Amino acid sequence: MSVYHPLAKRFTRKPSSPITVALAVCALVLYTTLPRAAAALGRADASPLVIPSNSPSVSVDFEEVASGLNRPVFVTHAGDARLFVVEQNGVIKIIKNGAVLSTPFLSLTTLVQCCGEEGLLGLAFEPNYATTDRFYVYYTNKSGDQVIARYQVSGNPDVADPSSGQILLTIPHPNYGNHNGGWLGFGPDNNLYAGVGDGGGGGDPFCAAQDPADLRGKILRLNVVGQVTYTIPAGNVFTTTQRPEVWAIGLRNPWRNSFDRQTGDLYIADVGQNAREEVNFAPANSPADLNFGWSQYEGSIPYSDGSSNAGPFDCPPSGITPTVPITDYGRSLGSSITGGYVYRGQRFPWLNGVYFYADFGSGKLFAAWKSSSGSSFATAFIRDTGYNVSSFGEDVNGELYVVDYTNNTIYRLKFRGRSVYAPIALR
Repeated sequence: MSVYHPLAKRFTRKPSSPITVALAVCALVLYTTLPRAAAALGRADASPLVIPSNSPSVSVDFEEVASGLNRPVFVTHAGDARLFVVEQNGVIKIIKNGAVLSTPFLSLTTLVQCCGEEGLLGLAFEPNYATTDRFYVYYTNKSGDQVIARYQVSGNPDVADPSSGQILLTIPHPNYGNHNGGWLGFGPDNNLYAGVGDGGGGGDPFCAAQDPADLRGKILRLNVVGQVTYTIPAGNVFTTTQRPEVWAIGLRNPWRNSFDRQTGDLYIADVGQNAREEVNFAPANSPADLNFGWSQYEGSIPYSDGSSNAGPFDCPPSGITPTVPITDYGRSLGSSITGGYVYRGQRFPWLNGVYFYADFGSGKLFAAWKSSSGSSFATAFIRDTGYNVSSFGEDVNGELYVVDYTNNTIYRLKFRGRSVYAPIALR
């Protein structure tokens, strides 16, 4: 059984050291509206197609922002200039005026089970955080279950109140310690979205991902703003057999997802089993009941555990037609995808609209961007970073950050100058 995930194992050898960027682009076009039968398009290690005329210049480097952290897995902002770093062992730290504050913003080490793929994994601030002072965390508790909880800041804006914790939802996670998901994010509808793994093991042994009545292997959507706990957003329910918190199904381990702050589109990076790593896409205002395919599909190809023609572990399909990932790649390029963000910062306007993502195992950095018509995507390999990228992040201005799990360092996207495209086949 293969269990690939950004936090699944400690690496004794890091990817190759950073190289001077000579941008090598493999542009691949696929259409999100095509049925699964056409999903052979969009593989990032397929032969290159025509490079779109609107291709942006994507030559990038990184500059260190903070080091000396402890297993960092996420970085984000709260609507101001500070950066908040999530450490896997249960601590949230603040980077303020270029320095990591000595007093943590919040410590949940007595509640959090760490490490491997477990730990404090997600953080999201309410859209009106400056008024409500409320934020949300996603962590693995001491029983191995997944918890979504709300906290509030104290009288000191740099320190949260640990006694304010309120558990909103606990997702049972028996038998296995992997595939926990862990992403939280507020959508343009001001609802809280959560990415939940399929419960672990290989090949979805619980048949959770295609079952709308199971919270695992899903994107959940909760109405939490102004609520005591949460309510179900209008439009969540698409079948009488589902858990009403479920918004989308068919995910294995959605590790690091993001909303495009300009368009509201949702990008979902789902860690693969043995063959493919994938990026899924939900346009803004997508209705509930999206199906991203697992465990009937792994990326763009059918998945089977080899035991039955009926599918992996004889899991029944949900009956909801799966969507095609906007891109996927094979083991020649990496082993564990880390989702990123669409760049909407001010420092590099020529990168506006480029979605960056990476592979934790190989350290490779990729990009994807929409065609001028918006009906297709091109994808590209950008460079080897030399990092074990556990996450990306944005600051309040939309500038892009990279989290290096092994070196315990946060980096920011840095200018390197324009570059010339040199298309290659990435095999």
